[in-house]
Amino acid sequence: MDLHGATRLAALAHTGQVDQAGRPYIEHVTAVRDLLAGHGEHAQMAGVLHDIVEDTGVTVDDLRLWGIPEDVVSAVAAVTKRPGEPYDEAVRRAAADPLGRLVKLADNAHNSDESRLALLPREKAARLRTKYARARAVLSA
Repeated sequence: MDLHGATRLAALAHTGQVDQAGRPYIEHVTAVRDLLAGHGEHAQMAGVLHDIVEDTGVTVDDLRLWGIPEDVVSAVAAVTKRPGEPYDEAVRRAAADPLGRLVKLADNAHNSDESRLALLPREKAARLRTKYARARAVLSA
């Protein structure tokens, strides 16, 4: 599968989902994809698919079955928060995978965008700013 196919897959899998501000969720994953444009097609594929396992019924095995390259599958698995897993632990796991680190940094950058945070209640935006800054420190180390 190529980047175009991965983007179509993400659009289909995230159909009807919205982000915390009520925007279509596909906008987030395509923004992460676009932030990774300078890192090659596999980075962009991992970016557009980064939430597909965490937020839809798609599994890592499905991605392999559909021909997603193994380094992309590994990155998606690395950035997928597991049930009951503390956020800081998930960030450390993402940071341990080279492609996963890039994807998580792009995800963090888009989630930290002030134009997105401005759409949320003030207290929630403040909590997220702190959470994302803590994650960036780990990812950038």
